[in-house]
Amino acid sequence: MTRTSEARDFFTQRLHSLHHPRPRFALRRPERVTRRVCLKLARGATEVIPDVDGSIVVRCARGSVWITHDGDPKDVILQPQQTYQAERDDPMRMHALQACVLEIQFEDEAAGAG
Repeated sequence: MTRTSEARDFFTQRLHSLHHPRPRFALRRPERVTRRVCLKLARGATEVIPDVDGSIVVRCARGSVWITHDGDPKDVILQPQQTYQAERDDPMRMHALQACVLEIQFEDEAAGAG
């Protein structure tokens, strides 16, 4: 398994757990942390993030990427140093117009890392 696929799997797993939390009894909200994942996409590659929330920010570090959400007519194209914050909960598609490096940031529960 490559580092890119490990990062992608971790990212997808963490987002999935945010949308499908395990039931538990708690008197206060768990602490939140900001996580960052770096993702490389080859030109023409598409990555779909099925579980999205408003804490997700995508920053294009290199190349260019087209971003859209299922059912949303709005398209976003990021060039280097540009960012996009998810505005919908629908699955988000990222398609590399050029080979690109994306920095993806999202909020997660601190205890969820283990």
